[in-house]
Amino acid sequence: MEPITNEEVQEIFSCSSIEIADSNLGIGRQLTYVNPPLRTVVFQTVKSDPLEYISGAIALILEIEEEWLLVPRYGSASSLQLIEAKEDFAAILFKNPDKSILVNYLCTRPTARGSASADLYVVSKSGKTLITWDHHTAEDGLCIEFQQVKDASQVLVALNEFGAELEVYYVNGTLRCQTSFPFSLIS
Repeated sequence: MEPITNEEVQEIFSCSSIEIADSNLGIGRQLTYVNPPLRTVVFQTVKSDPLEYISGAIALILEIEEEWLLVPRYGSASSLQLIEAKEDFAAILFKNPDKSILVNYLCTRPTARGSASADLYVVSKSGKTLITWDHHTAEDGLCIEFQQVKDASQVLVALNEFGAELEVYYVNGTLRCQTSFPFSLIS
């Protein structure tokens, strides 16, 4: 794990066409793609789901890339207190050996409203995948946006084999469509 400066984060986001909401809007650092993601997968959970189930699904999702950025929507990444640094930093880079730490943190972090850890983004270092894990996730599901269909397909297959309940949104021209997968696609 290593701290990532605001300038480094801005460079990654700029190359990936990820926008940060204007600070004057008062909605924190909301991250969105400039162009709609080609696929959005929503992983549904319920409160009674065991930690092992949720962490297993998250680990499968993170397999599509080697490195991931953890970016809080509110506050600085240094306020997450996962690593120490002399100055504030914008994100934490998790490399392949650190993925289990990221999975554990995401699944067990404090989620009190107003805390820096309540609303988080996990962004692949390539910028091709954007995961939103916020205070709406329990009701609305974990949103995973993909800029590449092959990455979405890989995650869909892995989560389907895992037995997850999913919804898939896809862009067809300018139309956003939905397909639900509460059943197994593989016999």
